[in-house]
Amino acid sequence: MAHGIPLVLVGCILLATPADAQIKTFPELQGRIPALLPPPPQPPIINGPGRQAPPPGVAKTTPLNTHGDRVTRCMHQGAVNGLHGGRLSSYVRRCGNSG
Repeated sequence: MAHGIPLVLVGCILLATPADAQIKTFPELQGRIPALLPPPPQPPIINGPGRQAPPPGVAKTTPLNTHGDRVTRCMHQGAVNGLHGGRLSSYVRRCGNSG
């Protein structure tokens, strides 16, 4: 029994010491935040099509005069001239279908 107590004490001391993996530090995990990147270079200034005159061969087109456009214009003209109700409706019908 006298020899058993020192063996138990030696065993407790060996079990109480931390394992090697708990003591080691890994250098790749130190300083996890990398240094800031330098700012990107300024983009080049391009004088593109937005700042140039239109090419000489492009023809200007006239706006379309659709049925809806004519009806809107006729309704406005009739209301400005004091027409309302049935008279405005007949004026718009005649004016919108004429063109």
